[in-house]
Amino acid sequence: MSTCLRCTHFLEAGTNPTSSPPGLYRRIDNVGLCRRSPPIWIADPDDEDGGAFCFPTIHEQHSCGDFKPRISI
Repeated sequence: MSTCLRCTHFLEAGTNPTSSPPGLYRRIDNVGLCRRSPPIWIADPDDEDGGAFCFPTIHEQHSCGDFKPRISI
């Protein structure tokens, strides 16, 4: 099945809502980042920089028309 989890553009557990190093945090909600397109600007008036560039978060069971299967090694 062509879901995001099996796509080369998908980065599993790519978002870290804590200040812990990425290796110490494991997401359990099956969400990751879609790196198919460049990051987009997300405005945040509470941030001193006014926001940040971010890849969109996506559930691993979603899919789109730009699916590209991962290469098995």
